[in-house]
Amino acid sequence: MRLHYIAPSVLPSRSANSIHVVHQCQGLVNAGVDVSLYAKRSIKDESLLPQNIEKNYGISTKNISLVTYFSGITKADTLRIAWLSYKKIRGEEKPIILSRNLYASYILGVLNKRPLLFETHQLEFGFRKRIQQAIISRPWIRTIVISEKLAELLGEHHKKSLINPLVLHDAAPENIKPLPDSERYSVITNDLKEDISSWQAICGYFGHLYRGRGIEIIEALASRHPGCLFLVYGGNDQEVQRYRNENNKSNLRYRGYVPHPVAKKIMLSSDFLLMPYQENVSISHNHKHDTARWMSPMKMFEYMATGRPVISSDLPVLREVLSNEYNSLLVKADDITSWSSAIRKLLENKELAARIGKQAHLDYLNKYTWRKRAEEILQASATL
Repeated sequence: MRLHYIAPSVLPSRSANSIHVVHQCQGLVNAGVDVSLYAKRSIKDESLLPQNIEKNYGISTKNISLVTYFSGITKADTLRIAWLSYKKIRGEEKPIILSRNLYASYILGVLNKRPLLFETHQLEFGFRKRIQQAIISRPWIRTIVISEKLAELLGEHHKKSLINPLVLHDAAPENIKPLPDSERYSVITNDLKEDISSWQAICGYFGHLYRGRGIEIIEALASRHPGCLFLVYGGNDQEVQRYRNENNKSNLRYRGYVPHPVAKKIMLSSDFLLMPYQENVSISHNHKHDTARWMSPMKMFEYMATGRPVISSDLPVLREVLSNEYNSLLVKADDITSWSSAIRKLLENKELAARIGKQAHLDYLNKYTWRKRAEEILQASATL
């Protein structure tokens, strides 16, 4: 069985949507289907794309057919991917289609009345809002959303309830196993090229440095906990250099971007993992894209998979997955005293730290792998 997955993505790239798409493809393959993935590629030589995907995402492209184009022009990328997919799919009888591409969903689903699964992670505005509304209102199209809150907000945004939405939170790769304590510190020691045994705890943050990601919280925590080492992975080169230039704390390190497989190893090696989202969160430097009300961060599930204790901002949408002192510690997003108290609690209560880490890992295994997500997608596609 073959599934056509139409992305809005450039591969490889550092964008969250490209990480989501590639890992979902791997989950679909693990669930037993072959995948045709439609995207733009960022490298000219098409033959080099599989090895670049493996290097950047840690994903094999076996059983994934890459249907891509290259262009130095960035304008209308999503529309060009849509047209590429339409040309390939239009002659096929009863194709199975999963699309995160707004224009492809409209062309194939609305104009050509093809049954498909349309996945959206945001509210659209302007002309794109009208396209989104047309897609989600068709009874032969089933909409996938990443949180219950997004399903509710889409209904309010378009003044009509979604037709049988499928809520699928994001996920993490299969087969992530917590590292034993005897192995954990060697990974970070090798990355930093220094002995880290004297630190009380290694506190890790992984992700972008956009507005609302909570970097100011981490800076304040580093001042309050000089015995803990705070490692920040992510951000573009210019951002990272600016933060490094402004940083005067020896226990705060801006490590910059590392490939996804490397980031996962360092997550597994940290003592505590920090998720200090604020009440307004950007998905880029465009502050109009505020996702705090409906987000389902991949980072959250990757953190949970490590078995290490997670400290997170207590945002309503995150409570769809996280529960305080059950699989995480939840604290008021902008209250540095609460964040500091959470770190002290984990330092002083090893049993609590171990228990919430273990429960988070169990929740990941039972609910939040890309394969489990793929299986629900395939079940939904069979009903179209």
